[in-house]
Amino acid sequence: MTDSSSNDNPELLSVAQTAKLLSVTRQRVHDLIKNGQIIARKLGRYYYIEAAEVERYKTQPTGKPYQPRSTTSPKNSIDN
Repeated sequence: MTDSSSNDNPELLSVAQTAKLLSVTRQRVHDLIKNGQIIARKLGRYYYIEAAEVERYKTQPTGKPYQPRSTTSPKNSIDN
């Protein structure tokens, strides 16, 4: 018997299934694939995404990284 969770036979999701899991449109999933943010396999005309890749994308931090504001005011040449 084979184990369905092995790396030889990963669970593949369609673009529509991936979009539903991520709560985005199919077009957004295609954009994520095109930008390299999600790795997909193209089989024939269609793209398929591994379930593990969807989970990896979901756990990525979003937005800009936090950068605390400086507590000192910048020197202004007018304030001489």
